[in-house]
Amino acid sequence: MNILAIECSAGPVSAAVVSDKKVLSSSFSDIKLTHSQTLFPIIQNAVSACRLKFSDIDAVAVATGPGSFTGLRIGIASAKGLAEPKNLICVGVSTLLAAAYMFLGENAVICPVIDARCGQVYNALIKVEGDTVTRLCEDRAILINDLVGELKSTDGRIILCGDAAQAVFSAAHGIKNVMKAPLSARLPSAVGVALYAAHAIETGEYTDAAGLMPVYLKLPQAERELREKKGENI
Repeated sequence: MNILAIECSAGPVSAAVVSDKKVLSSSFSDIKLTHSQTLFPIIQNAVSACRLKFSDIDAVAVATGPGSFTGLRIGIASAKGLAEPKNLICVGVSTLLAAAYMFLGENAVICPVIDARCGQVYNALIKVEGDTVTRLCEDRAILINDLVGELKSTDGRIILCGDAAQAVFSAAHGIKNVMKAPLSARLPSAVGVALYAAHAIETGEYTDAAGLMPVYLKLPQAERELREKKGENI
């Protein structure tokens, strides 16, 4: 089964093609153009690099959040547009869980951290032991200081990844088992999305195009401000 994966939950944009859990190709861009400008050329590059056509794709996977509200909407809309005409299998993948799948083969707690502003990060703690991936907590928005407090009592190697890795690493100074991922594995990647999707399809955890939905964890800023003006609880 050929799986096309899309990742544009943050600044970088990437696409990858996986078949039988083998990465056939991946394409990545971080040139600060809008996702709507860069995403489809990136997808085309990933598909053509492994000598496939869109008609050869059997499933589409996409990062569904948390992350950039605009990026998530563009990625999910694109995945829907590619999948719906052919009624392809679809997999929505947590951005944080996809990050952990970049570290298959390790023996460590993976700690993805995405900047959520106001001293917060989007985070999950995920144990990777070889090819076994186990969640230690659900995706959440958490204050950096509170996360550091948890890391102090977490056993084993802890690998920070994501765009807030440096900020959390600085706050966690003195915790000897905390380290930053190498730059090559620190940013979100469609490879992780694709590898998780391959596992999910095996276990029947998939949907159709209509079932792909963003997971924000926090309301968009415009909606938060509107609710505050109306005196509604957030």
